Amino acid sequence: MVLAALLLAGCTATPAPQPPETPSAAVTATRRTHQFSATFTLRKQGLHSVGKDAEKTYGQAEYRGSADFLNDSFRAQLLVASDYVQGSGTFEGFVTLVSPKGEIGLRITGVTTAREQMLGSDFSGETEVIGGTGAYVTLAGRGRFTGQRVGPPGSPIDAEVSLELINPR
Repeated sequence: MVLAALLLAGCTATPAPQPPETPSAAVTATRRTHQFSATFTLRKQGLHSVGKDAEKTYGQAEYRGSADFLNDSFRAQLLVASDYVQGSGTFEGFVTLVSPKGEIGLRITGVTTAREQMLGSDFSGETEVIGGTGAYVTLAGRGRFTGQRVGPPGSPIDAEVSLELINPR
């Protein structure tokens, strides 16, 4: 009898009420393309030439410039390492943008193509945001780095950076 009462009680029990489901607050990422230009002037370099006719060069260089970006004025630094054969090859490095509102760090990688008679070079590559500080702490994105140097090595570099930024301020 007790067993039958327990079985009947189990059949008639109603499940505990569940809270209503609420839709999750999904954040929609916005992407916007932003660009800046800068002319970088050589500050320091350490290049080495090797090979039978010294046709291979590798080393690093530091350049300085300025850029207007995201409604702010920045001091800009370009640190780059290169590996070239007869003026053409690969590069990788960093662009650091500094303003009173914060800093932005970018990584760059790409290819350099020497012009005829070594009277300049064209640069093309990828860039990505490493991170930021201050007003730029949440900055994220990636894009393109292009540039040119007119004249012999050590001449200023005119660069263009185009970034597709996620949730820019």
